[in-house]
Amino acid sequence: MKKGILAAVVLATILMIGCECNYSGGKKEKPVLYVYPEKNNTEVQLSLDYDGSLTTVYPTFTKENCWEFTADKDGTIAMGDREYNYLFWEGEDSRETKIDTGYCVAKEDLAPFLEKELSELGLNDKEMDDFITYWLPRLSQNKYNLISFDSREYVDVAKLQIKPAPDTLIRVFMTYKGVDKQTEIIAPDKARTPERKGFTIVEWGGSMLY
Repeated sequence: MKKGILAAVVLATILMIGCECNYSGGKKEKPVLYVYPEKNNTEVQLSLDYDGSLTTVYPTFTKENCWEFTADKDGTIAMGDREYNYLFWEGEDSRETKIDTGYCVAKEDLAPFLEKELSELGLNDKEMDDFITYWLPRLSQNKYNLISFDSREYVDVAKLQIKPAPDTLIRVFMTYKGVDKQTEIIAPDKARTPERKGFTIVEWGGSMLY
């Protein structure tokens, strides 16, 4: 599930980059959205306002740029006669992305690094497993990766409107670029781990820079 939809309460952030450069933006890959209401069979409307071109959406929007569905406390999403674990979308835009803070991570250190950072950003074990099993094979193609979890630019490009409004919104977006050697980069400020309260929506996604 590629790009994501979510309206804002908690932004989980950390930006990955190396050496203050501008890179071409790539696909917003696998943003997925998990929905955890307080009561079963809760009706939810989730709209995505994306400043780019959507390339994949699943399940299909029920109306223009919008999913309408019911959700249970365990995160099960029901739409029509089907059930889903999450909502998924992907898109492209032509903006340049600046990477000036983050981490340079060696290939052999990727798994423990991701487990630590994603936990601090507020993902639970299942969400973390989904993230890592999708992104680890891609990151492992590089000897080193500059990695950032700074979501500020992303949430400006992919705006969410959610009814009813969530009590907790966690949006995790990773930006990365493969490099051949250890690269100096300014470490980001540590984000406070969000506390899940009430109706909670969680999103994760990522983008490779060129």
